[in-house]
Amino acid sequence: MSTWIEGRVERVLWVADDRGWAVIRVRTAEGSTMVVGPIGAVADVADELPFASFEGEHEHHPLHGWQFKASGMLLSSPRTEAGIRLYLASSGVKGIGGALADRIVDHFREQTTTILESTPERLAEVPGIGAKKAAALAESWRADAGGRALSILLRGLGLSPRLVGRVRARYGDEAWAVVHSAPYRLAEEISGIGFGIADKLALGQGMAKDAPERVQAAIAHVVSRAQDEGHCHLPEPEIPPALERLDVPARDVSAAIDALLDRGVLVDVSDGDTRLLADPDLAFAEERVLAGLALRGMGDAPDDLDDALLARAEAAVGITLDPGQRDAVRLAATSPFSVITGGPGTGKTTLVKVLLHLAGARGETWSLASPTGRASRRLAEATGHDAATLHRLLEFQPGTGGFARGPGSPLESDALLIDEASMVDVRLMASVLEACPSDRPFRVVLVGDADQLPSVGPGQVLRDLVDSGAVAVARLAHVHRQGARSGIVAAAQEVHAGRVPGSGQSTGHDDFFLVSRDDPSAVAAALVEIVTRRLPQRGLDPRHEVQVLTPTRKGPLGTGALNDLLRDALNPDAPRLTFGFKSFAVGDRVIGTRNRYDLGVFNGDMGTVEQAHPGSLAVRFDEGLIPYLREDLDDLELAYAITVHKSQGSEYPAVVLVLHSSHSIMLRRNLAYTAITRARRFFCGIGDAQAWSRAVRAQRGDARHTRLGVVLRREHQVLATDPR
Repeated sequence: MSTWIEGRVERVLWVADDRGWAVIRVRTAEGSTMVVGPIGAVADVADELPFASFEGEHEHHPLHGWQFKASGMLLSSPRTEAGIRLYLASSGVKGIGGALADRIVDHFREQTTTILESTPERLAEVPGIGAKKAAALAESWRADAGGRALSILLRGLGLSPRLVGRVRARYGDEAWAVVHSAPYRLAEEISGIGFGIADKLALGQGMAKDAPERVQAAIAHVVSRAQDEGHCHLPEPEIPPALERLDVPARDVSAAIDALLDRGVLVDVSDGDTRLLADPDLAFAEERVLAGLALRGMGDAPDDLDDALLARAEAAVGITLDPGQRDAVRLAATSPFSVITGGPGTGKTTLVKVLLHLAGARGETWSLASPTGRASRRLAEATGHDAATLHRLLEFQPGTGGFARGPGSPLESDALLIDEASMVDVRLMASVLEACPSDRPFRVVLVGDADQLPSVGPGQVLRDLVDSGAVAVARLAHVHRQGARSGIVAAAQEVHAGRVPGSGQSTGHDDFFLVSRDDPSAVAAALVEIVTRRLPQRGLDPRHEVQVLTPTRKGPLGTGALNDLLRDALNPDAPRLTFGFKSFAVGDRVIGTRNRYDLGVFNGDMGTVEQAHPGSLAVRFDEGLIPYLREDLDDLELAYAITVHKSQGSEYPAVVLVLHSSHSIMLRRNLAYTAITRARRFFCGIGDAQAWSRAVRAQRGDARHTRLGVVLRREHQVLATDPR
């Protein structure tokens, strides 16, 4: 029979990495009790909210003796004053907010919950609450009994109050029934709740592992995870192994897929025998890109260009282009849709300057954009022309998640140039092409390095376009004199060719070094030494000019561990404030992880914490001092170390890359190449030789399942062989 215990959290003995299962020692009125179960959320707030209530049963473990097996919990006991204030303020009871909760608890103290349960009409005793309001609050309290039980259950699974609120807002009075009878709906319909949480709910209520609804939910989850990894669809043969890894019996998979297709949860985008399963919205995005490319007339013959006009543009800018650059300018200035791709030092920015001057001489207005704020600012600085993020250019609408610019309100310029185009995912490219006018001549030029990592979002648009043969592409290969003197550029070329780059005197350059360390702890020690001592000796400020990169977020050499290590070394004395799983201090380097148009901060923007208060931070970005409330901090992370993916579109005076065998499947050629090309003045790689060898051999180990390139190649081949 289920019962409750409550008390002070004495010690967190063990907690799973996903903050799910935990073992905690709790001091109750009867003594010390071991509590086990899905209660990991308490581990991160035990110091701040040391009281907790747990629902479950006492059981005798053959090894550990008597313990309390919890099925749910409520952080901060509602029978203590601190807990009652928190509970009432976040209970969802209509009419009770933070201020009123404080007044109620100030009046009734520890007896508050007893009075609410037994004699709620006594609320009229609280100053400012009359008999009518007391009766309304009492009715809300009684009516919300199921909601409170639901909150206990979901908080026990680690859901934040915000997610619990989403569940209650989405389902209303039906929330309890949905959670208990159709838990997988939460994964489908509530942003932030995944298969894992829904599965815990379902299995905890006795659902069979091979239940059809569980198999369907798991398949939808597998396809969604593939999308998170950059794929636009997943072939059916890859489904059963993924199910086995989730401990979901891979029986009747075909029937489960049929059911998902019938319900419209997934669509089949294949045109052959093997079903290719995709999210409907993502499949539609690929179709929109294909339609937009066809509308741009990408196969049309280019316009004429007066060579004398091009020569005058070169002279006006004071630049002499090489033949490859000149061809690229001619292609971009005359084709309805074109791509310019090349590695570092090949002069992409140089030719863009000439291209823009040429466009001005012809009386054309061009829009310039990049996927991130940092990249757009670099583009503006390099060209002397205004540039914006793509989201700002398309006029993103936070309320709808869409763009104001589209078929009914297209861009007003004569052309669009997108820099760092390798970062553009398929959904964003679909919106870009739909915002291009179709009733008048309009050019689209993508500039980027197709050998870099693909976009964080699904698809590999630039790579697919370049490889398809269906699009006008200018490939820049000649490295210019300035780049030829750079060890960074030379190293990038070596990696691109599949060779481990040399180091120090062996290359004749002093801006590129590899430091060999085998043990992860030795790598970490070398990292601190280089960042805090060696680079400052070269005149580099470790707080503002040095960026540490690593392939992964987790593990001893992931961003989590390295940020803690580097903060201890670079900002050791500042008091830290804890906000759930995170902590920040004045002086910390941080990065925005999501476009926040309300704050004027974009994904990838770097800043420094200038003020830290218990409920908020103030962060100095290029745009100014930006306030972050507690609920905004999910969009902020420490940035002493960031992933290579997060560095795309940015350049730093100095880059230190941690590359180790423990990074396993993340070791790929384009990852190492991308990291090297982020450095402007100095690059240092720290790790073991085996990691570098594996990385440079793994060419395109991150190839993605997409239809864009396949369809474009097929259509191009048909056109090429058409006798007409």
